[in-house]
Amino acid sequence: MKKEDVNQKINIKDVIVSDITKTLYDYSNRESEINSLVESISTIGQQQPITVLRDGSKYIVIDGVLRLFSMIRLNLNEIDSFVIDFVESEELSLSDLIIHHQIRKQKTNIEKLNEVKTLLRIDSQDKNPLRDKEKRVSLISSLLGGKGWGRNNVFSLENILRWEKYNPSEYRFGERVISNEITVNRTLETIRLIENLQFDKVKEDESHIIEGFVNGKYPLERTKSLINSYDKKKKEGHTIIELHPIEKRNFTILQGNIEEIQLPDNLEIDTIFTSPPYYRLVRYGDDPNELGWEKTPDLYVTRLSDILMKGYEKLKNTGSMFVNLGETYEDSECLGITERLTVELIRRGVRYVDRLIWNKISNKPVPNNIKRLRPGYETILHFSKTRDYYFEKIKIKSDKSLKVTRGCREKNSGKVSHHIQNNYDQFRSVLSDESVSSVLTIQLNKNRTKHIEGEEEHPATFSSNLPVIPLLISTPKNRKSVVFDPFMGSGSCGVTSLLLGFKFVGVELYEKNIQTSTRVLSESQESFDEDSLNSLLEDYNPSEDSDGLDEIPLAA
Repeated sequence: MKKEDVNQKINIKDVIVSDITKTLYDYSNRESEINSLVESISTIGQQQPITVLRDGSKYIVIDGVLRLFSMIRLNLNEIDSFVIDFVESEELSLSDLIIHHQIRKQKTNIEKLNEVKTLLRIDSQDKNPLRDKEKRVSLISSLLGGKGWGRNNVFSLENILRWEKYNPSEYRFGERVISNEITVNRTLETIRLIENLQFDKVKEDESHIIEGFVNGKYPLERTKSLINSYDKKKKEGHTIIELHPIEKRNFTILQGNIEEIQLPDNLEIDTIFTSPPYYRLVRYGDDPNELGWEKTPDLYVTRLSDILMKGYEKLKNTGSMFVNLGETYEDSECLGITERLTVELIRRGVRYVDRLIWNKISNKPVPNNIKRLRPGYETILHFSKTRDYYFEKIKIKSDKSLKVTRGCREKNSGKVSHHIQNNYDQFRSVLSDESVSSVLTIQLNKNRTKHIEGEEEHPATFSSNLPVIPLLISTPKNRKSVVFDPFMGSGSCGVTSLLLGFKFVGVELYEKNIQTSTRVLSESQESFDEDSLNSLLEDYNPSEDSDGLDEIPLAA
């Protein structure tokens, strides 16, 4: 290739723009640039020749298309040109030559994509390997700006473009990667998800799970979990996955110190279920007045009793109050916290119904220097407002197969969660073939709140399976029943309440927990499934000698 003549004048009518150039670059939106060139050339003349390639009696523009358009608009007959000779080879085609001449030009992302496809011969039918592949990769790295576009990423981009050639989709992977809208790695992960045998285009059009992953809403493992859960729900006949906005339709969160908050005048509580801070065990935040750090056990019990009575006063005559409380030991001595609280509440006129035992599977062992057995349980104290408290005994049908479905939320899952939750089978897992006893076997880590990125981790969440039996035996089965928790924390009790079809009111001292509880309650509210709940309720039968109220059908 050589320049024949500098500043050679040729007839404008003999100059053509090749189809290759028209395919690579878009000149339809360059009107302002053409107008500027028209004004400049009409004032001072053509200052820079165009570059053309002789093609018989015609000349193909290699560089200078806008200058050509400007001079045509000025009705000029001749144009200054560099005329070059060029012999096409395997290493350098006409399209390569044109790209090299545009190397310093400003280009759109689509134009960059066209250049990359051309340089890598993505659309070429020639299956022979490029002998100058490394030079082309280096040029592409330069075209794309260098930073972040090393050799490996360029080769990965090639794989993406070749896949996209035979698998066209609405994702526009090539363009979005080049524009840095999505990363090369995320695109490759997406392609692997689509290539998976489980992928179903119809389901994706309905659920938009992979689209959410492409847009960075959640990480890879979370995406796989959502796909599996969605597929499971489709097989079970459930409806589509939804990405839930935060709403507060069936729950209310009151932030602040329960001792200072004025509960709504019209609040009527059916059931209280709470797990207050244990005495001298865990610091939940930096509030100096946080419950649990009083100087003596009696001061703690007195203060906790005052708080519980505040909710108790709002309890209906048919209502119950359940208090989950762990024991505290100092100097190898049990402080008897649960006994002290029981006696204090009885002294205040509260009816003491029963002591439930939470059999904690896989509880932490005690150190070798502690002279007592490993703790295997915690206490759930059951109190009532009157002797006519609502109560239903539970017996699960023996012909019902029990299943436990693992939760699908993972820690560090990226942005705000997008959860498909179905806990009704897990709720069945805490019911037995016989009448449920006062010993509740609940696994510590089953169905606990899992935090996502951006949330501060709550140090003592409990399984949302724990309140299932207390709420089922004590709360009328309708959408107007209200469950109250004065120590809401991350919202575990609220999750169960909403999935069982009840309304929930919770109080939480720390703002950092409000974000988590609002998220999980919103998800549970949207995950409420009346068919699944009715199936659960049908599978246990209140005993004939139940001394509670008649069951109220579940409202829509």
